[in-house]
Amino acid sequence: MEKKKKKQKQNPSWQDLNPFLLSKIFSFLSPHNQLFGPPYVCHSWLSATLHNLFKNSNLDLRLIDTLHRKKQRLRFTHLLKLAINHYHGWVSIQFPSKHKFGYFGTVYIAENTPNITSVALSSEASVNMAPIFVSLLYWQKLKIFEARISPNGGCLVISQLADWCKNMTEIRLHGSVLMEREVTCLVEGLSGLKILDVCESTLSCAALGIMLDGRLKCVREINVLHCKFVGNNGEDARADYLEFRVFRDDMLEKACGMKSLKKFVHCLEGTCLHCKNRSSENK
Repeated sequence: MEKKKKKQKQNPSWQDLNPFLLSKIFSFLSPHNQLFGPPYVCHSWLSATLHNLFKNSNLDLRLIDTLHRKKQRLRFTHLLKLAINHYHGWVSIQFPSKHKFGYFGTVYIAENTPNITSVALSSEASVNMAPIFVSLLYWQKLKIFEARISPNGGCLVISQLADWCKNMTEIRLHGSVLMEREVTCLVEGLSGLKILDVCESTLSCAALGIMLDGRLKCVREINVLHCKFVGNNGEDARADYLEFRVFRDDMLEKACGMKSLKKFVHCLEGTCLHCKNRSSENK
């Protein structure tokens, strides 16, 4: 009996390996083998696989964009559900750019990740705002929000952020339409912002004036690069060069007067080739 015990101690089982070592080994496997191989062996191998796929404090869901078979995507979402139920220490989420989890999938993720402080949404496709609008009710500790949203979704997102996420320090909204109403809501509801990035959006001239009127007392960086500026008539403000030049000088003077502002990223000076091409495409 003693000899058998000694042999067992000398020959430990694979399932007794350090889980961090196992997850390192599994990282060399193809995505398909990670999904359909180690998780079926034992509980420790399943735990190591979850740690490898959804590791550290960042819940990175972009792997699902590389899975082309429906069976693979279903297996990924099943393991994701296990990981969410097993671990609650995530502080950031990176959503995929092509795959959409749908309303109930997105809200389920949000409901089980209440400590999230950073969310980055799709950078390639316009996001359906309905599930995100509801998810923000659970992400009340949110500090950083990044998204490329549909042109009409900016108002809903900004109002929801202003109502529920009072600790916001960084917002990056790309491709939206932001007029006086949206920017006023942002400035008054999220006055503690440090970074405001609305590049490649459609922005009214009055809205930019509100951004730079001094109510954002903590802001360090404002980015309006490649924005389309529209006047009161809704037309491209760059069409009238002399009038736009006066507007540009006024905005730059306001930016220089903001004590906290360290970086103002824009293409107001001169003719921006990117903006010129963009305006010609929209005609």
